[in-house]
Amino acid sequence: MFSKCPACGSLNVRRSTIHREERSENPRLHSPYRCRDCGERFWVLSKRANYVVGLAVVVLVAGAFAWNVVAVQDNSRDQPRAEAIAEFTELIKRAESDDPVAEYKVSRIYARSNGALSDKKKGQSWLERAAQHGNSDAQYELGKALREGAGTVQDYQRAVKWLQEAAMSGNPDAQYALGEMYRAGMGVPADNAKAYMWFNLAAARDVAGAAAQRDSVLRLLSATEILEAQSEARNLSQAAAKQSARAQ
Repeated sequence: MFSKCPACGSLNVRRSTIHREERSENPRLHSPYRCRDCGERFWVLSKRANYVVGLAVVVLVAGAFAWNVVAVQDNSRDQPRAEAIAEFTELIKRAESDDPVAEYKVSRIYARSNGALSDKKKGQSWLERAAQHGNSDAQYELGKALREGAGTVQDYQRAVKWLQEAAMSGNPDAQYALGEMYRAGMGVPADNAKAYMWFNLAAARDVAGAAAQRDSVLRLLSATEILEAQSEARNLSQAAAKQSARAQ
């Protein structure tokens, strides 16, 4: 940076000595200069002043940038949150209109959420409502909860009722669970033929462990019982396929 004499405009200037009486009168951010042409003595901003000003500008720019970044991040956080609230509000509206798929989704949100939406009782209530309106996944989960006494009173008879509903609709997990109940005599009289039939249906849908359970029960049946159970399984499988095709 070039210093120019304020009196004559000459650039032929030099740094001047600070007099003792001037040390307290002028801040350290200014330096004295003297013009070699006219002898005028004057003060200009020092290099230190330029550095301080530059540093202040950098700090201000950095602060403004950080503020904008934080604002953008806050907006990016708020946007998906707002979208999630809007989606949940729409889902509740559908559920309240007796949409069984929406009812089941709402039940899962209440039952599995770890935040403000966590409410096991509401989850159970929506699960029962979805089951009553024909959602097979809800029927299976409700039947399983009743069988195990998870979040509700253990009730084998009601468990069989809801598992039967889901299994008849073609839910493979419900078919496997129902096979277990018939084999053990839980809520129903023990019946190896029915257990075999339900395990057979579940195995056809690749449910883990179903084939092993089916084959273990097979050895306990007569040839006539096996043929009857296989015929019933075939009829149920075809009926479930037709029902699924109509739904699509």
